[in-house]
Amino acid sequence: MILTTSDPLCIARDPASLETEWSELARRRAYPTIFLTPDWIRVARAYDRREQITLRIAERGIAALAREDDGTITFAGGEYTDYQDIVAKPMEVTAVADALAHWIAAERTPRVLFEFVPEESGTADAMSAALSGAGYDVQIDRLVTAPRVTLPESFEMYVQGLGKKERHELRRKLRGLETGRRVAFRFAGDLERASVFDRFVALHRRSRGDKAEFMTEENEHFFRDVAETLAARGWLRLGVLNVDGEDAAVVFGFAYEGTFALYNAAYDLALAPLSVGIACHAYAIRSAIDEGLHTYDFLRGGEPYKYDLGATDHWLLRFEASTR
Repeated sequence: MILTTSDPLCIARDPASLETEWSELARRRAYPTIFLTPDWIRVARAYDRREQITLRIAERGIAALAREDDGTITFAGGEYTDYQDIVAKPMEVTAVADALAHWIAAERTPRVLFEFVPEESGTADAMSAALSGAGYDVQIDRLVTAPRVTLPESFEMYVQGLGKKERHELRRKLRGLETGRRVAFRFAGDLERASVFDRFVALHRRSRGDKAEFMTEENEHFFRDVAETLAARGWLRLGVLNVDGEDAAVVFGFAYEGTFALYNAAYDLALAPLSVGIACHAYAIRSAIDEGLHTYDFLRGGEPYKYDLGATDHWLLRFEASTR
């Protein structure tokens, strides 16, 4: 369902007509992320059986939402959408969040559950003020971190910017891998994208534990749809680490508005002693710098390797509001 809000009127609208405006608003956010583009949400919604609602708020913003069977309102996108938020220019966030809160209250929504909301966006605080005033009990908690690295002008400057221990370990691991071996890193071109994607899936399924179990047939279809959709926009990056003629590791990421977002990765367990996982990330960072990108975003999760590669925390929030 697509709605246009012009307080308090809601008018049905063709969803395709919003995409140009939506794309521009997503690009102009304080921290643009591919997860808030209409392209991403369109793919994610294809795998979501909940009622979908898109609000165009007073020509200032977009809120892509979903409604649970019990009436709970969430952001659209589901668990594989790393950042979830309203889409608005920085100066409009408070006004758009306030309008969304008034719509929620007018709809007599019993519960709101927004997860993975960037703390820095200001949405949670604005929603809290508005919904508290409308008679809701509100709770905001830090849910998970999404570490990221600000990229300098060169890879050598990046390495020099690491802590002494981290710098030494990275150089040691790269030397150990490269000594006596043919090592190359590339972003897959269009002609080899399908074969590299197949290799990514195969490496996933050869992993251990949760990582192997994650790549179900449905998740493979989801990743393939994401890859095809974002490749058409020039945003997909499949980074491949080749060791002695074999593709030993693949990173599945996106380049959007100056940021490389690391969405997933898989590597050959037989080469784990050579630290091909860490090496692949390091080479991807080098390639992102060469491409002129300014941020390497590791996305959700506080795994130690992210901090070893120089990342710092950026928190994502859980926002819950319930009627009293």
